[in-house]
Amino acid sequence: MPHWIYVLDVSCEGLVAQLTLNGVDVFNEWEGKTRQVQAKLNPYIFEGSNHLELALTPMTDDEGEALPVARAMTVKLIAGEHGKDPGPQGVIATFRWDEATLPVPPGELTGVWGRQFTVPAERAYGRWIWQDAPATPPGEDDARALVALAAEVHAALVARDLEAMIQLTALKTRELARALDTPVGEIDEGQRELFGELFGDPSWRVAPFDPSQLAAVPCAGGRMVRVTDPVGGPALVAATDERPFAFGFLATRLAGRWTIVR
Repeated sequence: MPHWIYVLDVSCEGLVAQLTLNGVDVFNEWEGKTRQVQAKLNPYIFEGSNHLELALTPMTDDEGEALPVARAMTVKLIAGEHGKDPGPQGVIATFRWDEATLPVPPGELTGVWGRQFTVPAERAYGRWIWQDAPATPPGEDDARALVALAAEVHAALVARDLEAMIQLTALKTRELARALDTPVGEIDEGQRELFGELFGDPSWRVAPFDPSQLAAVPCAGGRMVRVTDPVGGPALVAATDERPFAFGFLATRLAGRWTIVR
């Protein structure tokens, strides 16, 4: 059976922007930078009804006034059979934001566009683990468990413990393999190569762990939580002299335990 690929093509300038698919943010820009991004959406695609939603607000100065800069936003969703040019018929949705006809006030993000599209079973990837997780926001016990999970990843990075990193991301690897029609072993091998190179570099260093600088952002109706730094960036950062590294993750409740799934 052909494997289908869903690709998001985004161009953004001068705006704070958030684009979500099925309640999961698949594109964020918090600093108003000019960006052109293409990303595969397969890991967030459902069989049946899927929903894209876009929210925007202008970049502002310290007084909360919109900065006098150019602002633009375009979104394109493309789908097609893997390895083939989808052509014009592969464009599922397009949107170009026009400030003159759809102004957004400075301050909080304002919804400007949404699109529902249906994915038949033969073009989806089965049911994701997190779809069956409890749809409730995290409480205090959950927050402590998410901090403990982030601390476990941090400890593995500091210890250069490749096997621990592979184990901590095992469920994510299995689901990404299904989403991308790639053998689990191939993704696992790529991870081992990446962490092997990083951990083998004498200049490898990991930023200190500070639980007070973590934020937990519920998504997918509370079925997942994205763990970030205070401004929405990756929760953990490290580097070698030649290469920066960041580890962001989404976790879900599985058998009573928070587990990394994306």
